[in-house]
Amino acid sequence: MIFEKELLQRLNLLRTSKKFVFKEIGKNGEAEVITPMYIPSASGVFWISGVTILKSNKELESVFVVDTDTGGTLLAVYWWISQNWYEQNDDEVFSVINDSRDNIFPFDWRYNVKLEKDIYHD
Repeated sequence: MIFEKELLQRLNLLRTSKKFVFKEIGKNGEAEVITPMYIPSASGVFWISGVTILKSNKELESVFVVDTDTGGTLLAVYWWISQNWYEQNDDEVFSVINDSRDNIFPFDWRYNVKLEKDIYHD
């Protein structure tokens, strides 16, 4: 489970304001909030809300950290489960979802703000 206050604020803003995205600027985690119609390709790293579709077809509200310079590679995935945020690689996820790794991975996803180039979904 995630406890870091600043990260929780960022994740909650994106979850509740689905058209907002964070565009990372600089190297220290700074970001600006923008509301684009789509995310241009080769424009850096973005934090985008959306939905993860688990292998079992269960859907989780999510925030994705995406590198548009590599066609939409996922750098991190955060899941909103039972009113808490978890990183996708957190071992606690399996007990909170009450499911096995085999029913979770591989997963698919969709963004609330689409990428101009998405190598996984184009």
